[in-house]
Amino acid sequence: MTKGYVITNWTENQGIGVYLSYPEDLVVDLDDMMRIFYAHITGAGEAGNVLVRLEKARSNVSSYFTGMESENQFIINFIMELGEDPEIFGEAVLSEINQNILFYLKSISQNPSNRLDITNELKNYIKNSLTYIERLKNLTKEQVMAQIYNSEKGRLILEILQEKPRSKKDLHSLLEEKTGKFIPNIDILLSHFVKTDLVRQDWIKGDPDISLFLLSDFIIARRPVNKLIDDAKKGVPNAYLANKYLEIVSSYFSNYTPTEEDSLKIAGHMINPDVFDYVVLFREKSYPINKVPRGPGETFDKVKTFLATLEADNIIKIIKDQSDVEWIFLVTDITALVFYPEYLIENIRKAVSEDILKKESAVRHLELLEQIYKK
Repeated sequence: MTKGYVITNWTENQGIGVYLSYPEDLVVDLDDMMRIFYAHITGAGEAGNVLVRLEKARSNVSSYFTGMESENQFIINFIMELGEDPEIFGEAVLSEINQNILFYLKSISQNPSNRLDITNELKNYIKNSLTYIERLKNLTKEQVMAQIYNSEKGRLILEILQEKPRSKKDLHSLLEEKTGKFIPNIDILLSHFVKTDLVRQDWIKGDPDISLFLLSDFIIARRPVNKLIDDAKKGVPNAYLANKYLEIVSSYFSNYTPTEEDSLKIAGHMINPDVFDYVVLFREKSYPINKVPRGPGETFDKVKTFLATLEADNIIKIIKDQSDVEWIFLVTDITALVFYPEYLIENIRKAVSEDILKKESAVRHLELLEQIYKK
């Protein structure tokens, strides 16, 4: 379980100090905070992220620094257990949380008279964020694929393995070269690929390192909601709404072409458990807006916020019936579509002919692909 957040700030007069921690009983060692600060300022002291392992505190820390040139030099430290890594949760998720925390910190500095109220809002935001982060450990298979796609490193791993099998060491080196970043733990990144059955790890006789074989590929895309379409053809929930829904779906998909920008947008929705729960719910039936089921502690206003986001991105549509009642319809389902990577057969043949892939690796990859194809 993640431990919490510690926000520190640096001043020339007082050095490093703890600005805020949550939970409030989280033990904070200033020597550890200094170590994190030094990890940031080694070099140019620019804004950015570092990952620090704290043996004494038995913690891994994903830390964001606003930079030495910033007006207020804040460090946002996400404290994890030793066995945890920020890649489990996704770089985009943690980056968004950091930016929202910075928004609160800026509001505090600009509104000193409201400091207490804004600080309490910040603590509540961190509390909710920690709950959200914990839920990211229990994503479904399709959500994990969306998490892969939503990560620059995940997309690069997929691109590299689409070419030919690689040793783990080779992949690690290529990934650091392409991203220009130090990657301390390649196994965490690969765990997403293994748990979704996209990649198999196997040993080739005579090789000193384990090999990685891509066995399935996927795209993040939209598709029609077949159940709702079938229901609408039967006049469900009523003839007026059914006809409206079918018109909207037909119009949307007659012009739909998947793009990377759109796939990234919908991947972001898929890895948000709160939002995606509603997508899954709306796959089964349409709802009057005032009868949409709510989760524990969710207010109607919060639900409307989720719905507004989904409608803005053309995932749901609010349609009024003849009595002016608003109904929620899922217009485009968002999902990970898995497919057999037939292109790999030619890529493997070409790599062997160019002498950049050993025959033993090629044979093993083709054997594994054949097993998948027969399933």
